[in-house]
Amino acid sequence: MKINKIKTNNIKSNAWKYWALLLLLFSFVFTVKAQDTIKVQNHIIDNQIKNQVFKYPIIYTTPSIKDFTFTEVSYEHQQNEFARKQIANEVNTYQFSAQGYFTTKSKWKLFGDLTIKKILEKNLGFVLSDDRAEEQEVITPHYFYVPRKANWDNQVYALNGGFSKDITNHLSVAVKANYGAEKYSRTLDPRSQIINRKLGGELQLGYQISKNHKAFLLGSYAENQKDFSYTYNNTTLNYEAYPETYLRFNAGYGRILNYFKSIEDSYSYNYKDLIDKAGLGYTFSNKKTIFTALYYKQNLNNIFYPSSYSLKEYERMKIKTKANHAELFAFHKWKQKEIQSTLQFDQSDARNFDKQSNGYNYTNSLSKINWTASLSKKTGSKIDYLLGVNMLYQQNEYNDILSTAHIELNSLNTGIYTSKDFAFNKSKLNTTISFNMYFPLPSKLEYYDTSGGTNARFFDEVILYDYAVNTTHYFSPALRLQYSYPTKNNKTVVFFTNLKEKIALKKQTDYPVSINTNTTYWVQMGVQLNY
Repeated sequence: MKINKIKTNNIKSNAWKYWALLLLLFSFVFTVKAQDTIKVQNHIIDNQIKNQVFKYPIIYTTPSIKDFTFTEVSYEHQQNEFARKQIANEVNTYQFSAQGYFTTKSKWKLFGDLTIKKILEKNLGFVLSDDRAEEQEVITPHYFYVPRKANWDNQVYALNGGFSKDITNHLSVAVKANYGAEKYSRTLDPRSQIINRKLGGELQLGYQISKNHKAFLLGSYAENQKDFSYTYNNTTLNYEAYPETYLRFNAGYGRILNYFKSIEDSYSYNYKDLIDKAGLGYTFSNKKTIFTALYYKQNLNNIFYPSSYSLKEYERMKIKTKANHAELFAFHKWKQKEIQSTLQFDQSDARNFDKQSNGYNYTNSLSKINWTASLSKKTGSKIDYLLGVNMLYQQNEYNDILSTAHIELNSLNTGIYTSKDFAFNKSKLNTTISFNMYFPLPSKLEYYDTSGGTNARFFDEVILYDYAVNTTHYFSPALRLQYSYPTKNNKTVVFFTNLKEKIALKKQTDYPVSINTNTTYWVQMGVQLNY
């Protein structure tokens, strides 16, 4: 038996200093002294309040949110250099999106958003699923893969909508529904095709305790169905003699199953997500202030079927995840100034069960605290200034039992951002600058190769590589330029461009792996119609 073992504990933490700063600044939200209709813009300055309006509409049946519509067309180019392994080297995204919020004469509040994306990925290896390591440190632990890189051609459609209303002086209701459809296609052998269908709904009920105080409940259910199939134009490539194209199946983070065949002797498989959520909350609101505290618990079952049919007798692997979410949000407006603050806590535990062996082979425990706060001054729709800060603290642990891999990743991501409008006769130019710094905190990787060396490549090129990336300091500056010009009927045309970089600050020399530390960058440009 070949044994590889790597341990690292090399970064001292000063996290307590950041906690003290966080609590001090967050308390400031509630001590400032107190104005009117809340106007939401399609801009970083109002991202916090806009997210609240769409996520928890039950809170906003009484506060006066000014109607808005945002429509946008954009193009984004992403060049990934310093990045985890299971993402494309290059991504080009074409997107149309729209958001709207309206209040009818009878006080029904209607809201919704639509997103359509065309995504072209170049040179993506070690994954044949629709998960990407850019969004998560470790992707879902059961999926097909081949090391060989190839291009993907993807389409994403998402539609969300709902309404809210005060039914009586005390009772209010909000209903949300969402629908999504996605198609992911790989262009080289094995030629994967993934079709996702997502459908869910949420009900929120509120009770007005007094004029400014409301308690509420929320519950939701969603079901996502995913069809996975693959074909080979050249079937001889699916043999172990061709390691670049031989199909593998990841049953845990490090455990690899070779030649995982469908029980139907076909190339079709099925995934299903079953998600339920229940929670409660409280909100205080008047013309100048909104404060919300809420909590919900979520259960997610991700089931893999080696069949095109999602029947119970065909269940093979199941990831059961229990998640907890707590959130505080505060908004206060006085004179021409606004302050917004969001503090979120997320914690989840997951286990991957193998129904055939009647046990579990993988667990993860994820915890994060995310805080964002901003202070701004606006004259009408003109941003005189904005100052903001954000922090993300994470403690994540991944444990693959059968291949004996254990990873602990701890990190702190801090950032500041600022924004200002420069006004001309009719038009204005907005400049938004942000700076983020990622600090890896004490982390650990332990791995024992129980495969006799047959799966060593996945460890060397994915697990170890990603760990080295995750424990490297990096700096991420960003710049947004936005030119706005008013037209007839209170409409505004906006041209914008976003530039962002991810710069590795310290090359790792204490790991037996060489990582790409060239700069990753994003460039986006587009046009909006706001009214």
